[in-house]
Amino acid sequence: VNFIIKEPESILHMLELLDNCSTTLQAEIWSMFNAILRKSTRNLQACTEVHLIEKILQKLPSTDDMIADLLVDLLGVLASYSITVKELKILFGMLKGDKGTWPVHAVKLLKVLRQMPQRHGPDTFFNFTGRHGSAIALPPLAKWPYQSGFTFNSWFRMDPLNTINVDRERPYLYCFRTSKGVGYSAHFVGSCLIVTALKAKGKGFQHCVKYDFQPRKWYMVTIAHIYNRWRNSELKCYVNGKLVSFGDMAWHVNTSDTFDKCFLGSSETADADRVFCGQMGAVYVFGEVLSAHQVSAIYQLGPGYMNQFRFESESDLLLSETHKKCLYDGKLSSCIVFTYNPKATDAQLCLESSPRGNPSFFVHSPHALMLADVRAIVTQSIHSALHSIGGIQVLFPLFAQLDHVQQNGELDYSVCSMLLGLLSDLLQSSVRTQQQMIQAKGFLVIGYLLEKATRKHITIQVLDSFLQLAKYLASLPTGGPLLRNLLDHILFNPTIWIYTPAKVQMALYTYLATEFVQSANIYNNIRRVSTVLQLMHTLKHFYWVVNPQDRSGIAPKGMDGPRPTQNEVKSLRAFMLLFMKQLILKDQGVDEDELQAILNYLLTMHEDENLHDILQLLVALMSEHPSSMIPAFDKRNGVRVIFKLLASASEGIRVQALKVMGYFLKNTNAKRKNELMQAHSLFTLLGDRLMLHTDTLSMTTYNALYEILTEQVCTQVLHVPHPEPDSSCRVHNPMIMQVVARLIKNSRATEKVLEVKKLFLSDMIKLFNNSRENRRTLLQCSVWQDWMFSLCYIHPANKDEQKVTEMVYSLFRMLLYHAMKYEYGGWRVWVDTLAIAHSKVSFENHKNQLAKAYEQYQKFDLEHGEVRSISGVYAILDTL
Repeated sequence: VNFIIKEPESILHMLELLDNCSTTLQAEIWSMFNAILRKSTRNLQACTEVHLIEKILQKLPSTDDMIADLLVDLLGVLASYSITVKELKILFGMLKGDKGTWPVHAVKLLKVLRQMPQRHGPDTFFNFTGRHGSAIALPPLAKWPYQSGFTFNSWFRMDPLNTINVDRERPYLYCFRTSKGVGYSAHFVGSCLIVTALKAKGKGFQHCVKYDFQPRKWYMVTIAHIYNRWRNSELKCYVNGKLVSFGDMAWHVNTSDTFDKCFLGSSETADADRVFCGQMGAVYVFGEVLSAHQVSAIYQLGPGYMNQFRFESESDLLLSETHKKCLYDGKLSSCIVFTYNPKATDAQLCLESSPRGNPSFFVHSPHALMLADVRAIVTQSIHSALHSIGGIQVLFPLFAQLDHVQQNGELDYSVCSMLLGLLSDLLQSSVRTQQQMIQAKGFLVIGYLLEKATRKHITIQVLDSFLQLAKYLASLPTGGPLLRNLLDHILFNPTIWIYTPAKVQMALYTYLATEFVQSANIYNNIRRVSTVLQLMHTLKHFYWVVNPQDRSGIAPKGMDGPRPTQNEVKSLRAFMLLFMKQLILKDQGVDEDELQAILNYLLTMHEDENLHDILQLLVALMSEHPSSMIPAFDKRNGVRVIFKLLASASEGIRVQALKVMGYFLKNTNAKRKNELMQAHSLFTLLGDRLMLHTDTLSMTTYNALYEILTEQVCTQVLHVPHPEPDSSCRVHNPMIMQVVARLIKNSRATEKVLEVKKLFLSDMIKLFNNSRENRRTLLQCSVWQDWMFSLCYIHPANKDEQKVTEMVYSLFRMLLYHAMKYEYGGWRVWVDTLAIAHSKVSFENHKNQLAKAYEQYQKFDLEHGEVRSISGVYAILDTL
């Protein structure tokens, strides 16, 4: 009792006294005073009545750091209980910077703002002081309202004066009895709640609720008395919407007497040991037994609900459809016997607030009376006060002061984190604040201000605040518009993040690539096409590996501050592309505009380092979702991009481009394939492009061409000979064999090229040997003998050439045998082969003859002098 403030005016006298005390003594007094305030809500209410917040704010600028810290802690406690509009305006005024400098103790006041949303319980409540006679007296009831039973429901918070007399005190939560003592009641013994039903004085039943009620915490208790005619009645007790205790109620109260001893917060005697000490919200008594689902739905409304369950729009809380249907189907409203709440009061009169059409059980007027020191307390939360001074917009100018220095001339990089923490708390605790944020385009404003601020403010704590807010908004049924604003203007805005530390960027894009896109709510609220376009713009202008200014002519961004290293950029790009891939593939496949953005990037960027990972993404998309990729790729003329990439100096780019072509041809029908590739001689162009920057055919390139030939394409790049073809392997694009033969012929003679040639011939032998269809496919090609003869040696000079020639002859034997035995008019193949072979041999002999003549010419020139023509050699030789 000694720590309860009885006279609020004495607080003002304490302030006057403290002005004349030493700093050490002030610190001791403020510390003790802070502890006293935390002990009881009645002390906080006393401070609110004398406007202590305003007086402390006026006192704060002139105090030193030690006292200021204590005062800030005190302000946090007071402001989380109640703060008026005037006090909040003064507080924001003390945060306004001047000439690039924060006011004194401004950062400490930000901590006060952070504490304000952290409040529990209703804004309005009944306050019971625990003194003798303090109770709410209900008028007499003509009869107790039960047919099948009744339910009591209320929120309460125990705030005992002390714990010394806990064994002697029996504070009552409610007492509904007749003058003979018959009726119902519930009282506390320590932390236990005892429910009592008396059938006659001294004869009844008690049930102990199996729950440990802690002081200074809000609880919703629901007690349902169930009347059964043919068996024992029952009792069910719910705490915070959950069933915690139940049992049989053997004694059924049945009396025709008037219930004229009905009290809230007291027994019928109202002595000091039987009165409730604490706070209580709205009290409901229902004339029916509420189901567990109804109790749970009422709990979802929270302690601040004080209405009649009639209109869905009366609460700004986001409820599920099942809860809405349960609460507002009219059953709860129609079965309210009586309800009292602290909003419906007039001086000491407490107005009964049940719906007008409900039957009345009272003898006369239904209104109750607050006795002794019981009061209806009205507090103001940060949300109501903030709404009165302009809403959430008043926080935005504080973001513009991030680069203001403190009084010591240094920047405080924790300010941004505190502001975002406050913003997140306000948004999570109020739907009205969320609506204000949407209307004010808050994230657009904050994003712009963060772009202008020093990037050191954007720490990992700032990122965590944004991500936690994104997760919360994703969990809300109505959080979509605000979530989209957060994504577009903050999380997907590269201008904010490009100069931040690499670990911050890595954390952001790791989250986007993993947890973010896995959430169905987040995915459904993303504007997918615009997100892909924004990511491609980010990769092109901000997260480039090599500066695109010189070759591509694209003006790079993100050059005005410290950039991540090249390896860090590659890692960040990998996470971005993983995010993009999951975004595209999660639904029904790629959209044409998304694919066009990727193709535009590949067409306009010319640095191989900037192309490789995007090209790998394209290959992966075509591999994993060909049903949507291939039609869109064909419609958007993606083949042009392939041939642009085939002109790259990097073999890695060329091979990936061949992979794209392989997937495209594999999933395109024969008619379209012929129209596109044969009509425009694209296979011939393919060979020309591959030889632009190299004079050898590597094993890697050959493997990619072999995959196109057989249409057995994989995303993996092979640098060693591919697995041998099996009997199921088919030749689908025979023109590739001519391309390979041409590349081998034009390649410089090396061991690696010879190895590729042998592998190519071996593959053809196995393909033709395993399948008659493969042989028929080649025989249908025109003048295939020409490029096949180019692979052999008419006059082999060594064992390797001899082996290659034998392999070619083996192919001819296989094909000509098939032509004669299985094909109609196969003899024509023989005729064509002999003709081409004759021309090849004749040409080769002619070349050898000319070479020999030229050699003799050079030899004679050295021995006999100059000879004007090669033909003259023969005349001289004849003369000699």
